[in-house]
Amino acid sequence: MNRRGDREVGFTLLESVIVIFLLAVIASIAAPSWIRFVENRRVALAIEELHQAIQAAQRASQTQRTSWRFSLREHNGVIEWAIHPNTQAASTVTTWDALSPSLQLDPADTTLASAQGIYYVRFGYRGEVVHRLSTVTLQSQSGIAKKRCVVISTLIGATRRGQEQLYPNSNNRYCY
Repeated sequence: MNRRGDREVGFTLLESVIVIFLLAVIASIAAPSWIRFVENRRVALAIEELHQAIQAAQRASQTQRTSWRFSLREHNGVIEWAIHPNTQAASTVTTWDALSPSLQLDPADTTLASAQGIYYVRFGYRGEVVHRLSTVTLQSQSGIAKKRCVVISTLIGATRRGQEQLYPNSNNRYCY
């Protein structure tokens, strides 16, 4: 036994158990919030990446003076995107950029045109939207993060980022 004068040094078993119990309670309260924060951040970063890619396709159409596409697909459970000239079929594109495997498309709020399992938006040689206005919406597979979206909102190709709302808009969409 280690003594200094008449006092013992150290913690009792009961004190140690109480400290461990308090730490466990604090961790159980904080962990869900932290996980939700991480998932929200992951979805927001992916939407920012898609937003920049859509804008890059639009810029390419303006600088190349030809029609370009932003294409999106799910391949082996992972969402992938590419930009390419409209004359090149999406099935022949060799370079696809992958998003986090913990993300998925929300089919109810994704309104991009699609052909052969590939979603796309096409820009004309002046950067204008050729087919239709649309939205691409992502969500986490766990479902604990807010849905986020990129909205192609005008025919001249203006794009913006949005997030899940409590009430639907006039098009019955929740992400706007």
